[in-house]
Amino acid sequence: MKKISLIAIAVSSALLAGSAVANNKVTEGWTVNGYGHLLYNVGESLSLNDSYHHRRDYHAAGAAFSGNPTQVEFTITKGHNYDSGSWSKYVLKTEYGNSEGGNGRGFYTSSSGNEAHLESGQLELKEAYIELGDLAYFADGLSLWAGQRYLNRQSGIITKEFWKQSSGVGAGVQYHNAGFAVMSADPGEGSCQLSGSESDANAKQCTLDSQGRSTTVTSADFYYYGVEALDGRFDFDLKLMSREHVDEDETAEKGYGAAITYSRDYYGFDGWSTTAITYGKGVAANRGVNFGQWSGNWQKDDRSIFLTSYGVANVTDHLQIGTEITYWDLDNTSTHSVWGSEDGLSRLIMGVTPSYKVNDNFRMEAVMTYALESLGADGTWGREDADTSFYTVTLAPVFTVNADYWGRPQIKPYISYMKSSDSGYAWTTGGNDDETRFGIEAEIWF
Repeated sequence: MKKISLIAIAVSSALLAGSAVANNKVTEGWTVNGYGHLLYNVGESLSLNDSYHHRRDYHAAGAAFSGNPTQVEFTITKGHNYDSGSWSKYVLKTEYGNSEGGNGRGFYTSSSGNEAHLESGQLELKEAYIELGDLAYFADGLSLWAGQRYLNRQSGIITKEFWKQSSGVGAGVQYHNAGFAVMSADPGEGSCQLSGSESDANAKQCTLDSQGRSTTVTSADFYYYGVEALDGRFDFDLKLMSREHVDEDETAEKGYGAAITYSRDYYGFDGWSTTAITYGKGVAANRGVNFGQWSGNWQKDDRSIFLTSYGVANVTDHLQIGTEITYWDLDNTSTHSVWGSEDGLSRLIMGVTPSYKVNDNFRMEAVMTYALESLGADGTWGREDADTSFYTVTLAPVFTVNADYWGRPQIKPYISYMKSSDSGYAWTTGGNDDETRFGIEAEIWF
């Protein structure tokens, strides 16, 4: 069990992070890796207002909580080792997601071949970079890269929300476990337009100032990973961020974020766990170390503290339990609100996923989550109370070729129940504060 789990964790971590691990030597020739997530909520609409697309708000987690029925990723890598001892790597990553890469409105597409019409976020280039290592004039273990990349990406295992990454275009250098990179991205919420103009559904994502200039955000990343202590490993991240062509009275021009990550066994038991704390201010207010095109529209006094801890325990040869607890507090010291909440906001989610192996090809799984969102004052966002609770339970038989917790490929029918403490909160348009749905999810990584 332990051997299978460790192999599965290594594979899944690389695929979920979407990043290649730099080694002194690389796999020779062309290699293809990928991920597929296929979802069908039986008989239900996946339009944005009719899907319980609440995962990104830390309200819920489980198979059903996605607005994207078809997400497909491929990573193609060309590696070469040279007689001199140097190596090179060329990485291309593409993703197809018929709901803006999984973050927007989804559709059940048919055979018309026209699903991209008036939609953004279809087949996209996610990564394209070249890395060179151990050149003759480099120190052994030093590599240099340039291009478009997800750098040092990490996500929770139940929420599946990426809390750390630098996503953009740039360059960097890494020496063993230490590295430095500068990356830039153009912020936006789905349209390339002057501020205040109408959205263009076919436009690229960017935000321009009143003179038509891009308000590019840039992050200088410093990181040092793999410090062994306290029976585990510590990783350290520091990011200094800035944004061009903005008025600091309205939007932050600078910011900084930092993170400490601690990885070990499952809190003293058989398994594994990851625990992290982050802090961010200004441009870096989004969890401190979560950089990308979304790193905009923050005020200089905005700040956040983020805590997360997740892992998988190997309880017996048949029972594994995944857990996650995540807390995110957003605050400000100025007169403006945070996303319409005058007193800031905080989000807490706790989840547990027991997985019982019946045999090598069948397991039973449950996902149970509790979330609490605090908005500071009653009536904010139309809520009855300042604090709103969310409860979800998902039960699923899992048909698989490998019944380990991380075993894939698999096909998973499920039934999900969700409830909110706010009687006016509707999980779907015209819905109630509670709801039950059925569906089926298929997933693979390779």
